[in-house]
Amino acid sequence: MNKKRDQSQDRDSWLSEALELMRERGVDHVKVEPLASRLGVTKGSFYWHFKNRGDLLRSLPEFWVRRQTDPVLAQVAKAEGGPVEKLRAILEFLAHEDPDRYDNAMRAWAQFDTDVAKAVAEVDDRRMATARVLFEEAGLSPEDAAFRARLWYFYDVGEHVTGDTPADVTDRLHRAAQRLKLLTSDFPKNG
Repeated sequence: MNKKRDQSQDRDSWLSEALELMRERGVDHVKVEPLASRLGVTKGSFYWHFKNRGDLLRSLPEFWVRRQTDPVLAQVAKAEGGPVEKLRAILEFLAHEDPDRYDNAMRAWAQFDTDVAKAVAEVDDRRMATARVLFEEAGLSPEDAAFRARLWYFYDVGEHVTGDTPADVTDRLHRAAQRLKLLTSDFPKNG
């Protein structure tokens, strides 16, 4: 195997670092040279995985979904119990992992790129649909379930947009419990 290839990062490492740099400084700062420096590799190793910067940027939305949304939705599939327990599992996962920390950067980029805007809208729809289904399973009408899902989701987005997400996991877990209690307090005990 080529020794240079052994020294290069894998594709996901480049994407992960690009997402982090975008979160810190914005999409305009996501460039090959700063990424290579952050990863401690040569610029040339970038080209094992991407044709150019545009290819990297086109790959970021899918990577964001795969790394930041798919694991959250997987919590629903593996959580045991009824809809409230599944909602709790999602909130606890969010509190521990904070996968939404990149959402602001993606939303800022989406204001100037229609393809990214489409990807963000699809993620928003998937996330809200997951919550809506759980609220329906708990016995709410489709209209009420959709409204609660929007409240649930917009609270989460709003915390990140305003920078009001607690840094401490214990504080995030406490807020998660409060939010779940507020959104499910009128559910039947078996909901």
